[in-house]
Amino acid sequence: MMGRPLLRLWIVAGLLGAIATMVWFASQSQSVREDSVGGLRRMISEGSVPWADVQRVTVRRGAESITEFVRRDGHWWQSKPFEFPMQDGEVDGLLARAAELQVRETATVAAASGDTMSATGLTPDAPTAEFAWGGGSLTLRLGARLPAGFAWMCTDADPLPRVARSTFHDAALLGDFRQWRLPFLFSRADVECTRLVCEQRVQGAVERIEVVREGPQWRLVSPLNTRADRAAIERWLEALERAQTSGFVADSPAELLPFGLDRPTTTVEVHSQRQSIAADGSVTRLDDVERLEIGSPVRSGAAERFARLTKRPDAVLELDATAVAAAVPIGLLLVDPTATGCRAEDIAALRVEPIGSDPWRLQRSAGEWKVVNAQGESEADKAAAESLLAKLCTARASELTLERPSTDLVVGRIVAESFDGRELAALSVVQERNNGRFGIDDGSGVLRIHPSSFALRLDAESCLPAAQRTRPVVPRTSQVP
Repeated sequence: MMGRPLLRLWIVAGLLGAIATMVWFASQSQSVREDSVGGLRRMISEGSVPWADVQRVTVRRGAESITEFVRRDGHWWQSKPFEFPMQDGEVDGLLARAAELQVRETATVAAASGDTMSATGLTPDAPTAEFAWGGGSLTLRLGARLPAGFAWMCTDADPLPRVARSTFHDAALLGDFRQWRLPFLFSRADVECTRLVCEQRVQGAVERIEVVREGPQWRLVSPLNTRADRAAIERWLEALERAQTSGFVADSPAELLPFGLDRPTTTVEVHSQRQSIAADGSVTRLDDVERLEIGSPVRSGAAERFARLTKRPDAVLELDATAVAAAVPIGLLLVDPTATGCRAEDIAALRVEPIGSDPWRLQRSAGEWKVVNAQGESEADKAAAESLLAKLCTARASELTLERPSTDLVVGRIVAESFDGRELAALSVVQERNNGRFGIDDGSGVLRIHPSSFALRLDAESCLPAAQRTRPVVPRTSQVP
């Protein structure tokens, strides 16, 4: 009873083997000749699938392995097993391989019996790729491979098994779809960003760096409240915008503990606002937060670390040392190193209060500068006035410290005023004795230190024409911490 079915199976297998052998020999010795005379033709006839309009691609490698891509607003997204933005070129490349599939004219099984389909690998549970567009779809069934870069394949529109190039098999069955995902960590680290937060756990304590946008400027609000260096913040934003994963490690892990993501060592948040336009034309601004969590090293002593994005929590990523460094800045490097943080053109006057002598003012007057003191008003030396403004507005400190200087080092105070009389900055100036270094404290807890060559003089004569300067500079004898 078992002999006849077994005999039929052997006969079918033999026929298929003969076909495969012919295909192999033909491809080795006559491929150029056959291609030139039409030995190969398109698997999917041109025009039967509107490839540019395909909106969904579903690849089934098995019952438990289904990946689906959907096109939204001109970009590809993975929708199964979970949502994740994709690199458009990778999915478009899969479509291109399908559109260019070629089959052998003579290598087709005429009768698709159950035994034939089993031998070709085109059984109901065979891997498939489905392409769907508005009003239509096409499914490719991917069968067993053959020598010389060919494989069995059929479509739901033409179910006869055919021998096709295996290029599509390679892309659909061997490719790691995880690596097709968009590798960038942040999409809003740009001019729309309103706040940046970085938290690190160091020996059980949490160190927090936070900066917020105030108009065109930035302010550091943690670990201290002071002016932030706009250029440094923009470099941080640029680094975050470029930062990307070096690979995708695991999907939907049962536990986060092995990756150190149950209690991340570092988190980075990019806050921004999006505009939402209603049907009536009204505009609503919505808060948006992108958060990156960084876990343990991928192996002991390695610079690479595991990570994940809280908007895409199912994917565990790997970050290299460059991406980790981009995410985690050094707090003091974000502090504005200039004395006032003001533009020179926004300052209408400087009120100078030296220790041990009378206060005086340096004041704009019709494009020029005046020195106003107890003796009256005098024409200022323009170069000296602009040099003093440059020291307060553009000169960058050579060192920053959070230590407060001794009060006996204070040599005076400078207040910058706006054109409407507001105080723009109030500075306490200290100097080491023996013509040492200068320190400027704006009251934020940061002391900005300059070398002795900074030569910040607080006497009124320093801004008078050279012929009127008679007061000598008195050296001091101590040190700024």
